[in-house]
Amino acid sequence: MRESQTIAAISTPPGEGGIGIIRISGPEALLIGAKILRHPSGSKIESWPERQVRLGFVVDQSGEPVDEVIYFYFKEQRSYTGEDVLEIQGHGGYQNLKKILTTIFRAGARPAEPGEFTKRAFLNGRLDLTQAEAVIDLIRARTDLAQKVALHQLQGRLAQVIQEQEEKLLALLVPIEAALDFPEDEIPDLQRAQALDEVRAVRQQLAQLLAHAERGIILRDAASVVIAGRPNVGKSSLLNQLLGEERAIVTPIPGTTRDFVSEIVDLEGVPVRLIDTAGVRQSADPVEKAGVEKARQLMDEADLILAIFDAATALTPEDHELIGFLSAKPALIILNKTDLPVKVAVEPLRAAFPQAQVLSISALSGEGIKDLKTRIRTALIGAEGLEEQPVLVTRVRHKEAITEAIELLSLVAQGLEEEWSEDLLAVNLRAALEALGQISGRSVSEEIINEIFAQFCIGK
Repeated sequence: MRESQTIAAISTPPGEGGIGIIRISGPEALLIGAKILRHPSGSKIESWPERQVRLGFVVDQSGEPVDEVIYFYFKEQRSYTGEDVLEIQGHGGYQNLKKILTTIFRAGARPAEPGEFTKRAFLNGRLDLTQAEAVIDLIRARTDLAQKVALHQLQGRLAQVIQEQEEKLLALLVPIEAALDFPEDEIPDLQRAQALDEVRAVRQQLAQLLAHAERGIILRDAASVVIAGRPNVGKSSLLNQLLGEERAIVTPIPGTTRDFVSEIVDLEGVPVRLIDTAGVRQSADPVEKAGVEKARQLMDEADLILAIFDAATALTPEDHELIGFLSAKPALIILNKTDLPVKVAVEPLRAAFPQAQVLSISALSGEGIKDLKTRIRTALIGAEGLEEQPVLVTRVRHKEAITEAIELLSLVAQGLEEEWSEDLLAVNLRAALEALGQISGRSVSEEIINEIFAQFCIGK
C-alpha cells in the first residue's frame, strides 16, 4: 500500500518549547523539502543524505526566511510510516510552527488526519494492529507498569503469540481444505487425534491470555474505584489521603458532597480512577437526591467499591441500606475513625460480605492508608502482580476476539472427537482464524481501523 498524497503535521504538543517537530510523509516529501528548505548560505538543497542531521532555513514562497531549523530524511524502507519521511525541527511556539506548517501546505502537502502517520505504518506493514494500538497506549500510559506493558506490546510480544497460534491453525486448515477442493488427489487423511492435541494446545494458549485480560484492560484504561458510604463517615477525607492532596472539601456538615469528585492516581503501579460520591441517604433535597442516584449508578459500574463505615458509631439504618445494596458487589469494607473508641458491630458486615476484607483506618491521621493501597491493588490485579507477565491483553476488542476464537476452537475439538465432517471442521477453523485476525489486523474491517486511529492525536 502506498498513499498518493503527502501529509504533514506538528508532532509536538501545543505551547512554548525549546523545539517543535513537524513531520512530512509521502511520495513528495523531498520535493516539498526542496521547495521550502535552504542551506545556511541560502543555496538550494540538491542532495538528501539519509538519516543525517543538517542545519538550514525554512523559506516561504517569496524566499523569505521563516525559521532556522534542523532537518533529516528517512527513506521509505527505513522510515516509521514506510514512506519517505522528512522531519523538520524548528523553534517551539505556536505561531512559529504554524507558519512553517502553512509553508509546507502551500508547497503541496495536505494536513494529516489524527493518527494517520501510524495508520500508514500499519497499512504499509511496518506495524501490525496490536503494535499500532500500543503506540497510543504508550503515549497515554499513566503509570510505570502501564508504560512497560504498552512497550512490550509495541515490541510485538502479543503480535508474536497471536501469529504463532494463527500459523498452527493454518497448518491444520490447509490439508483439510486441500482434501475438500481436490478429492480425486491422494491427500493423506486427517490425523484427528494429533489435530485434537494441537487444537487444545492453541485453545490453552489463548485461555492463558484471556485469564489476565481484565487486569491488562485495567492497566490501560484505569480501574474505577468508588468510595461509598452514608454522609460524614469520612469519604472525602479518604479520597484526600489516597490522592495525597486536599482535593475534596471536608466539613462536618452532612451532604457537602452532592455530586461526585473524580481523580486518577498511580496506586502502586495501577492507574485508578478514585470517585468520591455523595453520601447515600434518603433526602428531600432534589440536588442531593440526584447525587445519591448518581452514586448508586457509579457503584453499579465500579471495578471495586470502598464501602466506608464510621467505626465510632453503631450501624445506622442508612448503613444497613448500603450493606444491602453492596452485598453482591466487589468491595473492601473500611472502618474509619479508629482513632476514636470503636462502637461499630463488625459481625453484620462480615456476614453481609463473607468474601470481602475488613480494614481499619483513620482518614484523619493516615493510619492504615498504606495497607489499604496495597489491598486495593491486590483486589484489582492480584497479589502476584503483573510485572513478570510477558504478554498481556489490554483492550476489550482483543478480549472479545480471543473469547470468540476459544469458543470456535471448542467446536473444532468437539468435531474432532465426534467425527464431524471435514467441511464443518474447516468452517470453524476459518472462523477462529478470522477472530484472531481481528487482533493482528489481518482480517479487520476498515470501519474498525478508522475507529482505532481516530483515537490518536494529530501528528502521530
